[in-house]
Amino acid sequence: MLTELLELIADTAEKNCSLDAEISLEELPAGGGIYAELGEGFTESTSYNKQEVKTIPVLLLCRHADQKRCLEQLCVIAGYLQGLKKYPQGKTFSWLDTTVAKEPSKIGRDEDGVYHYSCILNCKIYC
Repeated sequence: MLTELLELIADTAEKNCSLDAEISLEELPAGGGIYAELGEGFTESTSYNKQEVKTIPVLLLCRHADQKRCLEQLCVIAGYLQGLKKYPQGKTFSWLDTTVAKEPSKIGRDEDGVYHYSCILNCKIYC
């Protein structure tokens, strides 16, 4: 279920956010790009039939030589996913909502001048 969520987030952002490259789910590309990984989620509520509403944090990292473009890409992803009125649905869960838990911000810079930015999105799912 969680792997499916991460893939659906990446696919949705790639199709709708005019990114420079695909979102990697394996590692932050050395040559620049965007990477996504799941954080430690928690259960908000459980119903009588054991269905749960969970909040799953998604960390997005961006590495880019152009500081402005690095920030822009994360802002576009965060704004798009938070602003959706209807979310794509998974096979094993329903995607209910996304909120920005940590706005895109600079987290570092390599010796060669490549910038690093991050943001965290809280994705609420029903499963």
